[in-house]
Amino acid sequence: MIYHHPLVERVYRNSPLLVQNLLFSAYGFMGRCERAGGVSRRYMSELRETERWPAERLKALQDGRIRALVRHVYDNVPYYRRVLDERGLNAADIVNAEDLYRIPVLRKQDIRKHENELRSRNIPKWKTTIGRTGGSSGVPLKFSLDRDRVIFDHCITDRQWSWAGYKPGDRVALLRGLTIVVFDKHPGSYWRYDWAQNRIYFSGFHLSLALMPLYVEKLQELRPKFIAAYPSNIFMLARYMEQTGIEVPVQAVFVSSEVTTPTERKIIEKQFRCKVWDRYGSAERAAVSHQCEFGNYHQNVEFGVMQVDSPLGTPALPGQKGEIVQTSLTNFSMPLIRYAIEDVGYSVEDTCACGRTLPLIGPVDGRKDDVIVTADGRFMPRAGLDQIHEFVANLERCQLVQERLGELIVRVLPRPGFNDTDTAELISQLRKRLGPDTTIKVQLVDDLPLSATGKERFIVSRVDLNAVTGMQVQVR
Repeated sequence: MIYHHPLVERVYRNSPLLVQNLLFSAYGFMGRCERAGGVSRRYMSELRETERWPAERLKALQDGRIRALVRHVYDNVPYYRRVLDERGLNAADIVNAEDLYRIPVLRKQDIRKHENELRSRNIPKWKTTIGRTGGSSGVPLKFSLDRDRVIFDHCITDRQWSWAGYKPGDRVALLRGLTIVVFDKHPGSYWRYDWAQNRIYFSGFHLSLALMPLYVEKLQELRPKFIAAYPSNIFMLARYMEQTGIEVPVQAVFVSSEVTTPTERKIIEKQFRCKVWDRYGSAERAAVSHQCEFGNYHQNVEFGVMQVDSPLGTPALPGQKGEIVQTSLTNFSMPLIRYAIEDVGYSVEDTCACGRTLPLIGPVDGRKDDVIVTADGRFMPRAGLDQIHEFVANLERCQLVQERLGELIVRVLPRPGFNDTDTAELISQLRKRLGPDTTIKVQLVDDLPLSATGKERFIVSRVDLNAVTGMQVQVR
């Protein structure tokens, strides 16, 4: 969000509409300056070249960065110094991606347990920023990120957008999980403008059948060239557009943060008359893959290593599904090596007709949940809602359960010290997204059961969304 400090948030929430738009534009101006800066230009120059390098040269680049990373962690990161010493290894023993299998898998629980040990001792805090993730399973994490490596991640996204024809300054509409609209303030305006970057941010927390005509009218008026959205949100809108016979042509729709089903992709592409371009990544910024115009997912090997294990700890064969394990090559302040992201995918041994030589990986399974329906009929996907517990220190995991419209049960697996303050903060974060009318109950539990597939579900809804909307919107 544009505010990273409680004071800035207070100012934004209490400002008139024009001032809120000016704040968004100021934030956008910072983004323009970032893109014009030397770090961003250097990364973009590299990325334009490396995407078509021969495979052997790409592997040599990645292996060189692996060696530099392992030297760094052995010298500066206590956790990895201990782990390598315990296995009789030193930095010189890890020379390529295959050797990473000699390092044990890092799980989310390990990050929580060894957070301080995983921080680099030679990188000052002023060169870092704090990242947070709610995770696909409701496990909140907090981690350190190199500031210029965050810029690298932005450049990776810009590279994919450029494959679709995007140029900085093209008009983009964004429909994601930003809390940009304060409930009961500025009614009728569910979007904010970033005039500096020519972007319009639509509230993903106000999408309802009653307001969808307003959203569509605004898109028709603004005529964005591109749309970036959560799959669930843009699919809901596209399904409404299909029902009402409306099309809004754009050049591309970029989606991320959730799985996009074949049905969702088909409807979105039909109503917006363009291709859907998917991104697979994570807030941890460990590894990223992007779809190209031929629908294949390219690994960004300059940024991170993406491996597939089956079982965990053993390389899967090409085409064999297994657990995704990632290694960040670009975040030295809190490196994550062999990090099990808890998603499933498979590697692909093939070349792409687009001509880019970045290696391929299959579509990733995971992060598809039910949708919460608020008391006033708005639709809340997991993406955006999983931010709620980032700010609750004593929360181990949580799950949102909806038995009926307008009511929500938050099942909390607490950490030691969980108290009334944590409960109040959890409810407050939900109120920002769900509004004041949805009933919220917090239940402390001793365990959160797994689904039939062995994974945790962040949202469990027993509401028939198809019946509520009158549209076929529940798809798998």
